[in-house]
Amino acid sequence: MYTITLGGMSGGGARDIGPLVAQKLKADYVDRIFLSNVAKDVGATVEALHQREERLPTRSEKWIHVIQRLLERSAVTGSAGDPYFGPGITALLTEEYEDIPQPTITRGHEVEDDVYIEAIESAMKEMAADGDVVFIGRGGHVILKDMPNVLRVGVVASFEDRVKTLMSRETIDRDNAMVTLEQRDQARKHFFKKYFELDEPDNPNLFHFTINSSEISTNYAADMVIQNLNSFADGRMFE
Repeated sequence: MYTITLGGMSGGGARDIGPLVAQKLKADYVDRIFLSNVAKDVGATVEALHQREERLPTRSEKWIHVIQRLLERSAVTGSAGDPYFGPGITALLTEEYEDIPQPTITRGHEVEDDVYIEAIESAMKEMAADGDVVFIGRGGHVILKDMPNVLRVGVVASFEDRVKTLMSRETIDRDNAMVTLEQRDQARKHFFKKYFELDEPDNPNLFHFTINSSEISTNYAADMVIQNLNSFADGRMFE
């Protein structure tokens, strides 16, 4: 059972390649939007699951259980806000990097941050251990770097192509897309520095290989990931 994690800057192509890889492999696709939807649905869904404990949960229900435990752990720490939707852990999981709150650093915040990251790492590793998952972002290529069943793929693109992607995806003009990318890049860099002590989150050494989505098609990129996954699973990648 193998897991794939794709990492890269906003608009770089990972969010286009990832779903296609998952579709071709019949694997689960997990990104911040997926996690956000799960977090929103957790309360009612878990209550319903308690009434159906006589059968095995579906894969989607398993993810709900993972997020439920993660959010409950966040509540135990005494973080501010609603016990299931405190501002810290759900922001790290589900928001764009520039929207994640950046509080003044104090020892209290540092302790809280440690708990949040520990919980996220635990949840992501649990998902990865089950296999058949394609992760996008959230520091997966760092969090899962020591798991032997995880293929880590970097995705890059030219700034111009990233601008075009954002214009199309978020229906904004060129100037707004450029400003958004610059803000998002800085926020993402801050995120990796703060939580993983990394100055270069896209360093090639953090990945098994990197794809330049400006140079190849999305479909070919997805096939490349799958081909490398097969080599990875067979051990041929390391011969």
